[in-house]
Formats: sequence, structure tokens, C-alpha cells
Amino acid sequence: MITSPFGPAADRPRGEDHELPAQTLRRLKAAQEAAEDLRRAVEAGEKEAARLRRALEREREARRTAESRLKEALGAGAGGEERERRPGPPSPDAHERTARPPAPPPPPPELAELRKRLEDSEAERATLAAVLAESERERDAALRARDAAIARLRPRQEARETWDARALKARLEATTFEDVLRRAGRYCASLVITADPDEARKLDHHQKAAQWRGRLADTLATMQLYAEAKNAARARGGNCGPELANLRAYCANQPSPLLSDKKVALNEGQLASTSPRGRAERTFRVPRQIAECGTAVMVEHIRIGDGSPPAPRLHFLDDTDDSGLIVIGFLGDHRYNASTN
Repeated sequence: MITSPFGPAADRPRGEDHELPAQTLRRLKAAQEAAEDLRRAVEAGEKEAARLRRALEREREARRTAESRLKEALGAGAGGEERERRPGPPSPDAHERTARPPAPPPPPPELAELRKRLEDSEAERATLAAVLAESERERDAALRARDAAIARLRPRQEARETWDARALKARLEATTFEDVLRRAGRYCASLVITADPDEARKLDHHQKAAQWRGRLADTLATMQLYAEAKNAARARGGNCGPELANLRAYCANQPSPLLSDKKVALNEGQLASTSPRGRAERTFRVPRQIAECGTAVMVEHIRIGDGSPPAPRLHFLDDTDDSGLIVIGFLGDHRYNASTN
């Protein structure tokens, strides 16, 4: 079964989309049509460029043939003149004329014209490719907005509730850290969970485990709504604004946030960020659509616990500017830094 890179909701049958807002569907359809039109234009540009390259190569071959024949004719003429010339002292510029090869003829007008047309075609194709890439990013943002809306739908027989951070947190709460992460994978279409569950299980037996699980649910619910808000803004074609610049800015601009912006760290200390061991302990798995190598260094983190050991941390990669996703790469004990050396 094919799995959508934008979340589990995208793999549902089309019939389940009937409850989506009409405006979301219109934006999605318009983005898909624009991307398809641009793709066809890029393909046509590539075909025209290939045709021009073939024509240019034919002209170059004809020019090389003509130049070769010209050199042969010039060489034969020079040999005849030498045989007819009477012996005598050479003129001062005779050696220079003999050593200097004849200047190549200027390119035919049609060759220069083909070159110009090829350059124009390739420039136009590059422009179309850039516009197509931007259109596909907008289409993907619309898809993610659709997925988020589908994921929030509840069965018809249930009463609807306002889907805010606290409602989502209630869906994520569980009695183990592994179950909290599993629920996030089900209800949070914009989160990708690659964290090792064995590291998370180590926290379950700590006396503060219940408090930490609550903060984990707060964190994941906030991350999902932050990603949704950013994807929705991009799908509308508008500017995300400074309040959506990153997760910390989003938390700081909420009237009553579940997650305090003071718990969000966008970087690490110098030793943790630059030392081989520090970077190695913060390198976690990511989808290959985000990084071809399948891993990335994640210095962004959430302080799930306080500074006392094990001081649990959640490390993540905010890729909302590109793929629209947030990757949860690690949940567990504090990673190596200067104080744990």
C-alpha cells in the first residue's frame, strides 16, 4: 500500500473528503492544476531545447566540414605557389605568413541564430522550472492543510468539539511515553516520529514520569498546531509572518500556550553543537524526502524535564519551511554536553 509523505490522512479514500471545507478543496484543486500546467510547459521547453541542440550540432558539424575543406584547399594552393616560385631570398614577413594559420571563417548567420535561440530556450526553461517548484510547494502545503483537516474529523455520531491544543492534548495523553508517541503518529499528520522507543521507555519508571508525559503531550500538540498554521498560511499564498518563524516564536505569540517558549531551545552550546561526539549524539533518522542520507543533526530541542538528571529532552527537526513536517528524532535522557563530559 502506498503511503503518503504528507501524513496518514492523505491515504484515505477520496469519499472521505466530503466534510472538508470547500475553500480548502478549491485551493488544493487550483494548486494541482497550476502545477500540472507548469509541468507540461517545462516538458515542452525541454523538447524545444533538445531540438535546438540537435540543430546546433548539425550546424557545427557542417562548419567543421567546411573549415576542413578550406584548409585542404589553402594547403594545396600554397604548395603550387611554392613550386612555381623562383629561388631567391625570402621576404621579411614570409616566415610570419607561413607560420600563422589562416583565420577561421566567421560562423554562418544561421549558427549564431541557433545559439541565441537555444540560450533563450534554456533560460525560459529554467524560469519555468523555478515557477513549477514554487507551485509544487504551494500544492504540497495545500495537501498538508487537507490532511490536517481530515485527521481532525470525528465520526458523525459523535458531537463535534473545537480542535484546539488542549483538545488535541487530550487525544495524545497515555500511560507510557511510547503510547504518547504512537498517538501522535495517529493524530498529528504533520509530525514524523523516528525516535527510538527504547530510549523513551527508560523514562517510564522515573518518579516524575507522569509530569513528563503531560509535558510531552503539550509539546506534540503544540508542534502539530504550529505546523498546521504554517502550512495553512502557505497554502493561502500569504506570508507566514514572524509569529510563525519557528516553534519558539509561535509559542511566544499564543495567548495561553500549553508549551512555554522558554522550554524551546533552537540551538545547543558550542561543545554540543561542534564536537564530534556532541554532533554524533544528536544525529537522528529523518525521511529521505528531507535528507537523502536519511539522517540529520538535530540541535533544536524541548526541555521535557528540568536540569536534574536524567533531564529528558525531545530533539526535533523543524522542516516546515520546506516539506511542512516536523521530525521527532529523539526522546530520552539528556545528550552529551560540557556538563556531562
